[in-house]
Parts: sequence; structure tokens; C-alpha cells
Amino acid sequence: MTDSSLVTAEMAALEMTEFLLPYIGMVMIVIFGFMLKDFATKMSKGIAFSMNKQFQEGDHVLIDGERALIVKIGFTQTVFGVTKSNGEFDGDYVWRYVPNERIDYLKLEKIIFDHTPLNNKNRIADNKEQIRELKNGTEEGKP
Repeated sequence: MTDSSLVTAEMAALEMTEFLLPYIGMVMIVIFGFMLKDFATKMSKGIAFSMNKQFQEGDHVLIDGERALIVKIGFTQTVFGVTKSNGEFDGDYVWRYVPNERIDYLKLEKIIFDHTPLNNKNRIADNKEQIRELKNGTEEGKP
């Protein structure tokens, strides 16, 4: 090969690089844009949910019909502590990680008054005498 053929090959490679480089850059920008869009969506939903005063960390909620506790509200996901019932994991306490963009699609209800028997154990223990009096009073009133 002569020096002139090497120079023309190098010039052709340089011209090809100059021609392809903008397209490669555009493809990379589009890919990065899609990645950033997904992350920005998750972040904005997380910020919106964390600023929502109706739901705070530590609140008791019903999530799709299951009793849960909001453990952590993060920027991209929220962690719910769920006590499983009626199934293979009955009685187990599990953490459910929910991406923040999915929160809008969940049936999420805040528990205001908690009247489950499990939480009434202390009330029953504190009011044993009154309960005993009520039992005795109703039994005495029966014929």
C-alpha cells in the first residue's frame, strides 16, 4: 500500500466518523431521555405522595382490602407492612414494596378508628371489673 492510499482510507474513516457521530449521539440522548423520564415520573409521584397530608409514615391503612402499616414513603417506592391472613402465610408480617407510580391504582384506605379484637386486649384487661359487673348484672336480671 502506498502512502496516498493510507491517507485516503484515513480520510474516509474520518468522514464516516464525522457522519455517524451525530446519529450515535442522538440515539444515546433518546435512550437517556427515556431512562430519565421513568425516574422523573417515579420521583414526582413519590414527592407528591410524601407531601400528601392524608397519609403519613406510621398510619394504619387498608391496601386492596388487607390491613397494613405505612413503614416508609420513599422517592421511588413506598413500603407497607402487611399482616397476612387467610392463606399460606397466615399471621406472617411481610413488607410490600409498591412503586410510587402504582399507588394511584391501589385501593388505599386510611383506618381512623381501629376496633379489631387484637387491639382491644388492653381495653379488656383494663376494664375487667366493669366487664365482670356487667356480666353479673345481666345474669342477676335474668329470671
